[in-house]
Formats: sequence, C-alpha cells, structure tokens
Amino acid sequence: MLGFPAVRPFLLLTSRASFAAALAFCGASAFLLRAHTDQLRAALPETRFDIPPFPAEVSRPFSFGLRSVVADVAFLEALQNYGGQKLQRTAAAGAADDRALNRLLTYATDVDEKFSGAYRFAGFAMPRHTSDGKVTNVFQTATLLKKGIVECPGDWKIPFALGFIQSYYLGDFLEAGRNLAEAAKRPGSPAYLPLLATRASAEGGDLDFAEKMARVMEAEATEEASKEEWRKRLLDLEMERGLRALDTAVQRYLQLTGHPPGSMADLIGAGVLKAIPAEPHGGRLEIGPDGRPRSTASARLTIRSRRGTTAGLEVQ
Repeated sequence: MLGFPAVRPFLLLTSRASFAAALAFCGASAFLLRAHTDQLRAALPETRFDIPPFPAEVSRPFSFGLRSVVADVAFLEALQNYGGQKLQRTAAAGAADDRALNRLLTYATDVDEKFSGAYRFAGFAMPRHTSDGKVTNVFQTATLLKKGIVECPGDWKIPFALGFIQSYYLGDFLEAGRNLAEAAKRPGSPAYLPLLATRASAEGGDLDFAEKMARVMEAEATEEASKEEWRKRLLDLEMERGLRALDTAVQRYLQLTGHPPGSMADLIGAGVLKAIPAEPHGGRLEIGPDGRPRSTASARLTIRSRRGTTAGLEVQ
C-alpha cells in the first residue's frame, strides 16, 4: 500500500506520453500520405515547370554567393521541360510549355546575368514550330537574346542567334545585319559571318552600312584570297545599288502605265530613268522575264525568304 501513491502519477504520465506519441504518429502519417497523394496527382499543365517560387530579385541577394547554383536549378528545369515536350502540337496545346520555358530561362538569366549557356539554349529551343502553321515564343526569345548580347560580350553565338531569328522569322534584315556584324567582331566567330552580315544589311536596304563594313574587312584582311573576296563583295554592293535605282524606276513606270516595262528603253522613254547604271562586274543590267531588274554577270544580294515571316508561318 505504501507504493500506490507513486504508481498512479507514473501511470498517468505514461498514458499521456502514449497519447502524445500516437497523436504525433497520426500527424506524421497524414503528412506523408498527403505528400504521397500529391505526387500521384497529375499536375495541371499551367503549374508544371513554372517559375520558381521566389522572384529573381529576392533570390539574388539571398543566394549567398551561390547564384550560379540557383540559376542552374532553373536551367535544369527548363531542359526537363524542353525534353518532355511532344512534337507537332498546335499553338494552343503547347502554350503552357512555351510560357514555362520562357519564364524558367528568363529566371535563370535574371539570377545569373552572365549565364551564356542559357541564352544560347534559348536561341534554338524557345521558338516552336506548331502543327497549325505558326511559330511561337519568337518575340520572347528575341527579348532574352538582346539581354544576353549586353551581358555576355565575349560570346558570338548570342548575337548570331538573334540575327538569325530577326532575318528568318521576323524579316527584319536591317537589325539582323547589325547583330550578325556584332557577332562577327567577337572572338572565335566563323569567317563567313561578315559576308552574311553584309548580305543581310543589303537585303534590309542599308547599303551604306554593308559597304562600310566590307571596306573595313578588306583593309584588315591579311591574306590575298580574303582581300579578293571582300573586293568582290564591294562590287556586289555597287551592283545592288544600281539595281535598287532600277527597282525604283520600275515601280514609277508601273504607276504611270499600269504594266511592267519590257526593256531599259521603256524606262528611259517614260522619263523615269535618266541613264542605265553601269554593271561593275563587266556584264550589263537588264529587265528580266519576271519584270525585275537583274545583272547578267552576278546574282543579287538577297536572302531567300518571304518578308515578314518564313515559309508562311505566323509569328507569335
């Protein structure tokens, strides 16, 4: 009987501890089961691979020197998003993935502005050709690449990617020529880029810029073969200048007569052309069967794509 008073509090304490342990077990089980259920539940397309929960402005100061690691995580999610996309979807069906890819790569480059690999990946991965004749994420890609050109001045592939998008998808050959020229000035760029830049500039109508660049490249060329190539490009640009003048004369003739000219004599007779420009390659300029001015010695400096978009694609 002497030990009973001490036993009762002990039993009470044991009972309470058991109850607390059971309650904790139930809580932990509920938490784990809920987490497992969330894993099994199919995520909505709008929420999959979306931008991380913390804005880049918050993540940067709190990354404690591990900014590149935070950017890498977002970039890896972008890779996972890109690798998991189905081919040949409509613009509407792939809109959620387009948005996620754009936001993840924007986030990665906002956290680490010098992440050149993310910019390069965006250049080829973000524009998506759809099964309903569109191409999506073009403008978003161009915005991202413009930031990359500023932040990564040693990477030629970023302005090259932007120049390609501007010429191929947007038909903006003037800006394409300037970005291709920027790429050509950067270390490691291929030798053909300056020629491509002058061709794009000529297509965009900026013959002065193209000629200036060609003269600089000819002066800086160290091999005779390269110098000769640039001399030929200068002749091409002089020819293109004459053909542009003829283009203007042909348009004026059409407005006056309602039909295309059959020869240079028609242009001179109508008073829309004073004299036939010289052909610098040794040939002659004439009106082709299609009604367009041409040279008998060399092809025009044009980039063969439909202005505005390429291959009839609607750009979004």
